[in-house]
Amino acid sequence: MKYKVIIVDDEYMIKRSLYKLITESEHGFEIVGEAEDGQEALELAIQKLPDLIITDISMPIMDGLEFIRECRDRQLPCEFVILSGYGEFEYARQALQSEVTDYLLKPVRTEQLDNVLRAIRNKLDSKRKMVSDRSVWLWYCKTIGQRWACLIWDLDEKQIQAEMASAYFRYIEQTSDIVQFKHLCFELLMFIQKELEQCAGKEVRGADFSLFQTVSDPLEAWRLLEANLMNYVRDVRTKRNHGAFQGIKQAVAYIEQHYMDEDLSLQSIAEQMNMSLSYASQSFKETAGVSFVQFLTGLRMEKAKELLHNSNCKTYEAAQAVGYNDYPHFTKTFKKYFGYTPREYRKRMGFD
Repeated sequence: MKYKVIIVDDEYMIKRSLYKLITESEHGFEIVGEAEDGQEALELAIQKLPDLIITDISMPIMDGLEFIRECRDRQLPCEFVILSGYGEFEYARQALQSEVTDYLLKPVRTEQLDNVLRAIRNKLDSKRKMVSDRSVWLWYCKTIGQRWACLIWDLDEKQIQAEMASAYFRYIEQTSDIVQFKHLCFELLMFIQKELEQCAGKEVRGADFSLFQTVSDPLEAWRLLEANLMNYVRDVRTKRNHGAFQGIKQAVAYIEQHYMDEDLSLQSIAEQMNMSLSYASQSFKETAGVSFVQFLTGLRMEKAKELLHNSNCKTYEAAQAVGYNDYPHFTKTFKKYFGYTPREYRKRMGFD
């Protein structure tokens, strides 16, 4: 892929010379526009969004330095190289203070331009790689952030620490730059906190993200991330009724083992867990995210669907196997859950 260049100069021969040298160079640049003054160049830059602008300093209407300032004010993400004569050194010095990448002395020599283009090509390649790496990292942050938020919500400290150890060694190989690595940790923590806030509301305290500014090496940044995750775990443990949570986890395991029992009810679960019916109902919904009836129905329907994958299993047999002796009720519930009846599902599978 080639990088886009705009040439800005009010001297025709200078522009022709630069055009020829740049298009014939081996560094992968292409000219996408030319301008004679800063005002014309500004309009062209906004339209073309070049990667590199080579501009003269002394031009009518709007000079080079003013043009560069206007581009910076508009946050155009391009590199600048200025053209200057020997008598314009003070202007060149001011330009370099304005975040200009380099300068070229007139008349421009082929070797000088080649060196500048090579350096800028390397810089642009690095910026593109950083953007690509950041995209990959953001995808990872979203994915792993959801995973670790679930582990925090389940208070699974051992698994969190195991996965963090693995992730650290995998990502420290990709970047040893402390500034970039701090950003990675910062963004991962933000994703995790957002995920927790969705399932826990305001039950978790907000992390102190400013502390990342004080760390001086990647390991310290990672330990700060880990410390914040453990704070989340403590908050979740403190602000929820952990005993009830463990009881509901046992209840879920019990349901998964006895879902085929037609008489299974929340009352029997509450008695099994030594809880009141109302407390069991409230705790179950808070922990599982759905009511007991919704959970049991969903489990039974998914199990029935698995059984219907077997061509030798009759639909009424599947109903009885998941706790429904009333076949019409089973058919109605199955259709409400999946959008089609058991027989329609079997036809889709090609069994009937």
